[in-house]
Parts: sequence; C-alpha cells; structure tokens
Amino acid sequence: MTPMAANESNEAAQRLRHWLLNGPAQIADGPEQGAIAGTINSAGQADYAYGEITGYYLHWLASAHLRRVVDEAWLIAKAKAAVSWCERRFDQAHSVPTRIALSDSSSTITDDWRNKAEFSFDLAMLVGGLVAARRRSLIETPKSLLSALLSRLENCAREEGLAPLLCGVNAGDLPQRWSTQSGHFLTKAAARILSAEFIVEVPVALAAACHAHIERFGSTAPIASYPLHPTLYYLEGELAVACERNGASASALKRLVNAGADDGSLPESAATADIRRADIVAQALRVGVLLRACGERKAPTEKQLDRLAANLSSRVNADGSIAFQPHATPPQRNVWCAMFAEQALAWHAQWRTQRTLNANAWDIV
Repeated sequence: MTPMAANESNEAAQRLRHWLLNGPAQIADGPEQGAIAGTINSAGQADYAYGEITGYYLHWLASAHLRRVVDEAWLIAKAKAAVSWCERRFDQAHSVPTRIALSDSSSTITDDWRNKAEFSFDLAMLVGGLVAARRRSLIETPKSLLSALLSRLENCAREEGLAPLLCGVNAGDLPQRWSTQSGHFLTKAAARILSAEFIVEVPVALAAACHAHIERFGSTAPIASYPLHPTLYYLEGELAVACERNGASASALKRLVNAGADDGSLPESAATADIRRADIVAQALRVGVLLRACGERKAPTEKQLDRLAANLSSRVNADGSIAFQPHATPPQRNVWCAMFAEQALAWHAQWRTQRTLNANAWDIV
C-alpha cells in the first residue's frame, strides 16, 4: 500500500472523529440529552435516541487510539453525559423503547416494530460500553446502573444460551429477522455481559447462559446465506472471548470478503446482494486488521483489506458523516456506521504504516 493510500484512511478517520465528537451524534438538549442518535436526517437533526448506539459510543470513546489524538477532558465530558442519560432511562424497572422518538410527531419511529420488544443485544452493548468507559477511567463505576441492566438481562438467560428478546411481545408477533431469533450473533452480547465481571457480580444464571452460548455456537460459523452484519457480530464476539479460535474466525472472514466486489463493497446477504452497507465494510475491515495484526495468515490478504479501506474512505463525506448506503434518498447519516468506520480506518492506517496495532479485540465497538 502506498503512503498516500494509508493517508486516505487516516484523513477519513479524522473527519469521522470530528463529526462524532463535535457534530449532532450526541443529543445536546431536551429530555434525551446525552443520548446518542441512531441516524441524522438531511437537516442535520437526530431522528431518534438509541440505547444500543449509546453503548457503542461509550465503547468508542474508550478506544485506545482516541486518547492519543483527543483531549481526555473532552472524552470524559462526552462519556459522563451519555451515562447520565443511561441512568435516567435504564436505572429503573420498566422497559425502554429501542428507538426513542425525539418529537411527538415521529409516529414512524414510535410505531417501529423494534419498539414492541426490548432486545438483549441492545442492553448487552450498553453494559459493554459502560465497562469499557470505566476501564479507561472516563467515568466512575456505575454499579447501580450495571446491576439494573444485568438484572433485566437475567430474564433472557436460558440453559442453552441467551434469548434475543428481553421483554415485550412474543417473538411470533414480530417479523422473522435474525435479531428476533437466538443465534451466533449473540456471542458478542455474551462477551459484553461477561466483561462486567471486571466491575460487578454478574448473576450466576446469566453468566452461565453467556458461557453456554459461546460454547454452543463456537464450533461452527453461520451458514453462507446468513446476513453478513450479524455474522460479523459473531466474529467480533469470538475474537473477544476465544482467541484459540482465531484461525477459524479468519477463515470465516475471508469467505465473507471473497464474496465482495472488486470495489471493496460487501453484500448485505446472498438474498440482498444489491445492498452494500457501510457498517458491514467497516466491521469486516477492523476484524481483518486485528487478525492480521495477530499473525493470522488465513485472514483476508493485505490487498483485500486495502480494498475495503479504500471503499470505506470513499464513503466518508467532507463533513465527516457517512451514509448507511450510498445514493440513498433521502440522504441519511448513520451514527454507528461512523463509529465502526472511524475505528476501522484508524486501525488500518496504523497497521499499514507502522506494522503494529495499538488495539485488541476488546476495543471493538
């Protein structure tokens, strides 16, 4: 890779970073102040507050590479605002909508099918974000909040693993999606839940369910027709909890990347090959860079990773925002895509120029 191409990854990461820290990603006022938005509309306003993405944001703020380029006081202020929102919303018994509308007129968001249930994956990402932020000393230990989240997650503990839905209507009343059914992707949720053992006691039944889930799905990768986004969640979880399976993870990732196009884009799934999402490219890139940094030769080649990085860099707008899909109408900036992409491109630039990586699997947002 030429130094110029490595610079493209680094410059794109810088733009993403500025947008995430100084733009509209974190809600600045109102009852949802401190929460992180899921998407930003064409007017530059947040569409809804999103608990899962707030967990990602806390995790992203704790990224080791950010501490070298961002004032720590700013990271702490952003993290504290996010935790304050979490405490207002989640440190209580009742369920919280998956996507929280920011105005009374947002009926499309309020009526979204995802708001009919609370997802264990979403709460697990909040747990992981809180733990990561505490590990990096960005926040004080949020014991009460973590205990409340883990207590609710205990309701999804099963002998065979984790259930996807925490509360609400039965899964049969929801669309048949990967997110409404237990599967490989919840390996990432299990890893995030177990990370809380660093701070608080994880309920015995919940910890057992997490370990059971990791073992149950660790022996085989998802089938080829399974969507890439949750497959990559699975690989992210595998990297965090089972380094002895890195070779299998590398082979699975290479199979996914081999299904991509010459321009570095990746299909959402075999059934929706025309959908080419930015978050999927970013997920594949950061997992691939980590595996390469670990010396896994079964991982995608450096040329393949460079192609993913070039595709991702090309999607980053001048203001540092990034769309879920290119050429979408109306344009919609996606916050979790921005976090995944910033992390992936920053890691790629460091690995390709320094041949080392100041990151590990637990840093993955």
